[in-house]
Formats: sequence, structure tokens, C-alpha cells
Amino acid sequence: RQRVVIAAALVLEPDLLVADEPVSMLDVSLRAEILNLLLQIRDQQGITILYITHDLATAAYFTDRVAVMYLGRIVEIGPTAAVLSDPRHPYTRALLSVIPVPNPRRRRERTILAGETPNPIDPPAGCRFRPRCPVAFDRCSEQDPELRSVGAGHEMACLLDEHT
Repeated sequence: RQRVVIAAALVLEPDLLVADEPVSMLDVSLRAEILNLLLQIRDQQGITILYITHDLATAAYFTDRVAVMYLGRIVEIGPTAAVLSDPRHPYTRALLSVIPVPNPRRRRERTILAGETPNPIDPPAGCRFRPRCPVAFDRCSEQDPELRSVGAGHEMACLLDEHT
């Protein structure tokens, strides 16, 4: 089905292909096949692919740049390698902490977020991530952080570094 949907989308010769969770319900071998097909199409036809996923492992394999969003707001954006190897936002760190690591000697401490995701229609005052953030402090309830540079092409929206 994924191949048929991809083929149907490409008939129109788009400059941009939006791939929303294209491999989410597939087993590992089919995931790799579809991702490799999309990479091949991208390279051969020169199209841009906006890859939307909750799976940071496939994002690491497939993307050049990544944007991590929370409640409809970008909290961290930049080159995929930079964001995933040096996550700066507490939400990005939490997401990466729960990715399974096959080597038991290299396992990392998991960050399990407390509480429920706030209502996106009525987000909390200040930082939207504050109610679940393990490092929130007083100013987080007052100020909604803007994206700011934390490296070459790497930006994040958090008051944490300004606080410490």
C-alpha cells in the first residue's frame, strides 16, 4: 500500500512530498525498503521530502535536518546529527532516552515524563512543556521561550541554559 500511495503522489511530479508516518505500521524489513525507496526517489528526482514521524531512529536514518515539536511548537531544530547527538531541549532528551539500545553496556538512563500532555487548544502559560519538564523553574511559567542558536544551524526554545 505504501508503494502505491508513493507512486500516486509522484505522478503529479511534485517538488515537495509530505510523508506522514510512512513506515509506522510496517515490520523492520519493510520499513528499510520503503525508506530506501524514498531516498532513491529523493536523489533521482530531486524532490524535497517532509518526513513526519514519532520515530527518531528512522528520522536519524532518513533526514538531513530535524525539527522536534511539542504541542505544535518547534522546541529544537537543526542538522539531524547535531540534534540527535547533542540534544539540548529537555523534551528532545526525553524522547531520545527511551529509544531502545541493543547493547546492554551502552544503555542510558530513561527520562519518563510525568503528568499528561496539556490541552493543545488551551496550552499552559509560559513554556508549553513546563508542566512535564523535569528541569522547569519559576520563569518557565512566565515566559514562552523563542528559538535561539545553540550551535551551527542548531536552535532550541528553552530558558534552561539562560538560567544556569
